[in-house]
Amino acid sequence: MSLVRAERRRFFKRRLTRWVFPIGLLLLVTIASILFAFHSKPTAEARAKGETAAEAMYQEQVRYYEQYKRECGEKCPEDGWTGPQRSDFRAEDFMPPSFNFKEMYGQLFLVWAAIMAMVAFLLGASFVGAEWASGSMMNLLTWRPKRMKVLGTKLAVMLVSVAALSVLALGVWTGILWAAGELRGTTEGLTPGVWQSFGLTALRGLGMILAFAALGFGLASIGRHTGLALGAALGVVIVGQVGLSILFQMVRVPFWEQYLVPIHIFAWMNKEMKLTDWSSPETVCDNAGNCNPPELLITWQDSGSMALGLIAVVLVLAFWQMRRRDIS
Repeated sequence: MSLVRAERRRFFKRRLTRWVFPIGLLLLVTIASILFAFHSKPTAEARAKGETAAEAMYQEQVRYYEQYKRECGEKCPEDGWTGPQRSDFRAEDFMPPSFNFKEMYGQLFLVWAAIMAMVAFLLGASFVGAEWASGSMMNLLTWRPKRMKVLGTKLAVMLVSVAALSVLALGVWTGILWAAGELRGTTEGLTPGVWQSFGLTALRGLGMILAFAALGFGLASIGRHTGLALGAALGVVIVGQVGLSILFQMVRVPFWEQYLVPIHIFAWMNKEMKLTDWSSPETVCDNAGNCNPPELLITWQDSGSMALGLIAVVLVLAFWQMRRRDIS
């Protein structure tokens, strides 16, 4: 039996794979089903009620505006405010929510990517960590003594398998959301450009999932135990995210949010993330005289480069240790 086939069989036969992936898939199905249940197809009756409610709200705001003008009289500020505008009160805002596939599907990619990234981290870490802890790695290296090839094959098989599972989960996720659009909303406006945008976002999501899988694999390989990867992840969340964010706010570090992992996840999935330093005493003014606090733009290239560098360091260290340390 080839090494690739053996590793692929080992990956899908593991109990953690059989439990963690279905749990992640069930979570996605549950979220999509809730979205399906809480949306409804817009009907003529619902639109008529929405128009009535919008008109009533508009008339109410007009009465408040007229009362305000009577009370303040000549003291009313002359800021060019003309009062409520009928166009600001849409019937859609007073109707039961309907699922617009074009508008909502792209925003929901982050849900799929985040859940599958957690699944991938656990699968990647346990795939190599459990074999070190149980002694299976030593038996495998007796059969195949080429350490680098063994570890590299494990990593490649794990990444391909995680990618396949993630695409399967995306297919189920997309199918339920498409049904929500067809039966509880609309699927109109899906041009080739929109589908291309969806495809690129899905590729970034898949890249994030594989990055978490590789990170878990590398950390568990370095520590030769799944617990090291899980401990490192817990440390990053508690110390690196919660603790440092509190410290940075206390000492007023500019743009302290840029050191938080979720910010870079949002930037990666949404192509960019703009941060505002509200604590800064300085302001930035444009040619029109509008002054605002300093801003920092984080692009998906910035976040991707940082993640790629971190994962490269972890994997290089894992392979270096595999080559240098004794197997015992």
